[in-house]
Amino acid sequence: MGKNKANLLTKLLISYVLVLLFPVLIILLYYYPYSAKAVKEKEMDWNAHITEQFMTSMDTFTRYVYNLPFELVQNREFRLYQAGESDYQRVLIANEMKKYNATDAFIYNTLLYVRNIGVLFSKSGSAYSMGDMATPGVGYYYENWQHAYLKETLNTLNSPMVRPVEEVVIPGNNRVRVLTFLQPLPVGGSNSPGVVMIMVREDTILRMMRSVSEAYNGDIFIFDERGRPLVASNASLYQASGDLAALVERMGKASGAKEENGAKEANGVSGANGPTSGIHRINGVSYVVSQAVSDKNGWKYVSLLPVSDSLQGIRMVQLNTILLVGIILLLEVIVIYVSIRKNYHPIKRLVDFAAALFEPQEQRPMNEIDTIRYTLSGLYATNSRLDEQVKETLPIKRDRVLLELVNGHFLTWQAFEREAVKTGIDLTGPYLTVAVISCETEDVEANWVLEFCKRKEEGVPEEGAGARGYFFKSTYHHEIVFVCAHEEGFAVKEALARLQEELQAELQEELQEKLQTDPGWRTIIGIGEPAEARSPKSAHMSYLQALRTVEQLRLRGTHPILGFGEIEVSPSGTVSYFAELLQSLELAILKNEAALVESLIERIIGYLGSDGLAPHMVRSVYLNTASVIFNGLQWFRQDDQSLLRLTDAAFRPRYTLEQMAGILRDSGTKLCEMIREALPLPKARPAAREEILAVIEAKGMDPNCSLQLLADHFGMSVSNFSHHFKKEMGQNFKEYLDRLRIQKSTRLLRESGEPLEAIAAQTGFTNTSSFIRSFKKIVGTTPGQYRQTHKG
Repeated sequence: MGKNKANLLTKLLISYVLVLLFPVLIILLYYYPYSAKAVKEKEMDWNAHITEQFMTSMDTFTRYVYNLPFELVQNREFRLYQAGESDYQRVLIANEMKKYNATDAFIYNTLLYVRNIGVLFSKSGSAYSMGDMATPGVGYYYENWQHAYLKETLNTLNSPMVRPVEEVVIPGNNRVRVLTFLQPLPVGGSNSPGVVMIMVREDTILRMMRSVSEAYNGDIFIFDERGRPLVASNASLYQASGDLAALVERMGKASGAKEENGAKEANGVSGANGPTSGIHRINGVSYVVSQAVSDKNGWKYVSLLPVSDSLQGIRMVQLNTILLVGIILLLEVIVIYVSIRKNYHPIKRLVDFAAALFEPQEQRPMNEIDTIRYTLSGLYATNSRLDEQVKETLPIKRDRVLLELVNGHFLTWQAFEREAVKTGIDLTGPYLTVAVISCETEDVEANWVLEFCKRKEEGVPEEGAGARGYFFKSTYHHEIVFVCAHEEGFAVKEALARLQEELQAELQEELQEKLQTDPGWRTIIGIGEPAEARSPKSAHMSYLQALRTVEQLRLRGTHPILGFGEIEVSPSGTVSYFAELLQSLELAILKNEAALVESLIERIIGYLGSDGLAPHMVRSVYLNTASVIFNGLQWFRQDDQSLLRLTDAAFRPRYTLEQMAGILRDSGTKLCEMIREALPLPKARPAAREEILAVIEAKGMDPNCSLQLLADHFGMSVSNFSHHFKKEMGQNFKEYLDRLRIQKSTRLLRESGEPLEAIAAQTGFTNTSSFIRSFKKIVGTTPGQYRQTHKG
């Protein structure tokens, strides 16, 4: 052991020496002579560069803000001087404004104010009156800009104006901080027909600043040409005292003097309007301050970066370097000495213990490290064997055995009992019943229910009832299976009903917050028929019956618990009727008869929701129909990857009747469109804009008005007419039609007291729900809220 001991101690000595040399070499050879100058120049140059980059970015994005009024004036569709009170003219202006919706991500919103009608049109397509702008949550309400002054400004503005960042209540009662640009139309002209309000969110500007450098942790302020603050990333710093304002004023005067003299200083100045940098104290704290003045609009960009501790204390570090090196040397010598004297003794004791615990099988010399490694390997192997033995007795093993039983994996009862004995499962009794508890929720609630059931396992059934049951997780994450061995006449349903009542009571106490946000949380229980004990086949059959009962409850049931024997048997002729429909659907797809395909799919959907169809057959009908439709889609588009994703979504479990009908209807519509595109079309005649508008005006409020109807009217395919309509009108058909209908509905809501059902029917909506969804999507509020706001 002498040689091995010397080797170990030598390694320890070398490691400590290396730990000593690395910091000493870094301090003496690099950091000491160059640190102060390098840190100071780097921070100043970096801060000036960040300021200039941010100014350049802002100039780039604000260029479009100043050019936007010119673009609006050039757009002949607006006809601002001739704008009247007609709905058609308003719809036309709103549609034209939508073309500017995605032109620039820098702009949050653009409002075009037309003076002669007193209406502001948003780039999202919405229109607001001046009254709307004075109502929080309806229009854009400026808290610090009185409505009277806002109205006066919009009606008298004749030169560009910029308002600093301020709070604005946007439609929906949300608050945002925006920088507002106001420019008359045309800019610099007389007898202006309107004003453009361009809103830029403060967080958009701050994110632009951060995007210049993610590592930059300073603050940036923007001042206009008169020194008025527009944007501040740290408003409290500017408001704390007048240091920053005075510094900005001094830097502005110095920059103006340099511009007049045409001189360029060498220390941090790149030009007459280039960035300048220096170190200044603001509110008692030292900052690296950089300023840049934009030659586009005269705005000043000032950035403040706190001076780092390394820059402030660099001279003290330099003076104490020699002292620190001496202290490091002394400490390292002490550590090395103590390590050599003390650290080896516990290692020696550990080696002696390891050598006594495991005798090495290989007769070869080993040093201390090899001996410990050998011992740890032996301990790991022993621990692995113990883990395997422990896992045989864990509850997870019990649940796996029970799951294999109900799934029919055991061929004989004797094979099941051999595994059951190892995990303590006792299913002795003349009868065996399987029940399924389905949680109509996410994984968290299902796990919580399983834990609750396992706590109540000893009491379900009650003591003395001559029965024994077990709860465990099913293959599906939302299902819990209950297996119970019992005597004849035992009421499994009553026992599980009591469990469900206790579960609901504890749920209301423990998950009160969840219930407030998701009141539809519930469990349903399906119970199979009692089966003969000691038969894996009977247990599997009872499990299948329980699954079928759960499906009955999910689709048809009104009670939370049901037994298989309580299910009503449906007529037997329904299967043959569906087979005829499915065969007709396949034949219609092969013949490329799109109209017949649509009719057959609607008949199957109606059959799917009929009372005569047993719930356990609903999914079978849905899957067979979906397979035929997707086979047709695949035949037309064999290389379409989106069809694979759609197919995967369509064949997932646990869909409701409405979801199944929606999937069949949507996929059938897509199939019919492919069939019509594949058929040769008659020569289409061109549809002029005036003709399209005339047809929409005549039929737009008819619920049957659709893209297919107009395409047939003009002798064009649906896809060709859709493309032609968007080219002519600037938006797709559905958006245009919905906005036209909503425009009429707003007038009816203001001028009449008719119920929503009547208004929905008059404006072409098939039901009130679709009318409310479309109204809220376009206007931002529900019809009832809109009527309440505009009442009177």
